[in-house]
Amino acid sequence: MTSNSNTTSGKERDFFMMQTKRMEEIMELIQQKQYVDVQHLAAQLHVTPKTIRLDLERLEGMNLLQRVHGGAVISKQQPSSFPMEQSREKNQAEKARIAAKALTMLAPHDVIFMDDGSTSLALAKLLGGFPITVLTNDLQIVNELMYKPNVTLFVAGGCVKRDGNSCVIYGEDCIQFVKKYRVNKLFLGISTITPKDGLMIYYYGDRSTKRALMSTADRIICMIDSSKFGHTAFTAVAKVSEIDTIITDRGLSPQEAEQYRALGARVIYADD
Repeated sequence: MTSNSNTTSGKERDFFMMQTKRMEEIMELIQQKQYVDVQHLAAQLHVTPKTIRLDLERLEGMNLLQRVHGGAVISKQQPSSFPMEQSREKNQAEKARIAAKALTMLAPHDVIFMDDGSTSLALAKLLGGFPITVLTNDLQIVNELMYKPNVTLFVAGGCVKRDGNSCVIYGEDCIQFVKKYRVNKLFLGISTITPKDGLMIYYYGDRSTKRALMSTADRIICMIDSSKFGHTAFTAVAKVSEIDTIITDRGLSPQEAEQYRALGARVIYADD
């Protein structure tokens, strides 16, 4: 029984990974062309038109595209954080206040990992007033910190993913780099969060990197502006119970904040 169960579980995992990879390719194509055709996608991805229609149905449910006769077009109602270029330009005032709050949680000689994201970049702009060691996989953060003498900077190696204005290092080489170190605090970048689905991202290829980051940290902190709450994304990264602290703005109601506290996360507001 155990062997059959493990086999079934493995098959389900393989199916999910293949589906996720397909959906990533569909989204890359639709970002480039603004329209995709079912028959063309089926031929290019070596699956049936029925499989493609199911993928498009799921993507439409995420508000990432809109199905039309014979195919799909890019959605006009895409949620925040996809694509990355749009996310980095939104809610800048809230992100700056969240970053300022995060700064108060740091101490001289801390060793921290700054994952990719616009709020992490906002925090990087505030660093430099005291000695600190920063590890990061975000090249914009590298550019911000590399000339600050109080910051000892470690840069992850690996493949660079370009997404709009973002340049993020990910993949197996990055993971092997991460495993060499232990950090006091990880500022984990995510796309969306819900009590039920937890922390989610749009690019499945980043999941392994983020899980590796989590395994090296004493404390996991998420700087999440209120626009990211209550939405689902492509794939789950972690349960709410796996993180220590959420820093957010007053756009998240006290009632909603209590839902996350009940799951074990400390929720604090930027203006507390």
